[in-house]
Amino acid sequence: MASSSSSSSLPPPEMGEEEMEFLYECAASAAVADVAAALAGLAALQARLLSLCCFLRGENFYEAPLDMAAAMRRALAEAEAYASKEQVQHNRFLSPRALREHIKNVEKTAIATLQGSPEVLCLQQKSSEEKHENVQLWWAGKELAMGKNLCDYIGVNEKTKIVIRLRQAPHEH
Repeated sequence: MASSSSSSSLPPPEMGEEEMEFLYECAASAAVADVAAALAGLAALQARLLSLCCFLRGENFYEAPLDMAAAMRRALAEAEAYASKEQVQHNRFLSPRALREHIKNVEKTAIATLQGSPEVLCLQQKSSEEKHENVQLWWAGKELAMGKNLCDYIGVNEKTKIVIRLRQAPHEH
């Protein structure tokens, strides 16, 4: 599979109801479980970066030196642009490495600008590397079974592009 777009229904509460989207590239022979883990990891990083930017947009930079405030606004703008679902329209894939770099850059710039520790600024969040056992992938109205490969559903054409919906599985009690 050349690429897939993931519409995540896992946005953080402050993101509202808007769905997050991104492009992800993998082989048609990829295991559904591997794709699910990769998509869940990307969605978590994207959500973390966007919620961090949203939080910091609400902070007051007026007491910071002008150059520091400008650096903060620039770091936020760059991070938001990179993580934006508009990247899908430009056929650009998200990279977990680049998302992590933007998170580090925004946190580092915020600490310098607001002159506080990460704990004070509420920047320390749960790792987005956690397990994603409760993730489901859906395509063409069907849940993709974790024990299968993508080609079991879409065939072996590596040029195929599909849209997959990533959902949190309902908790069974």
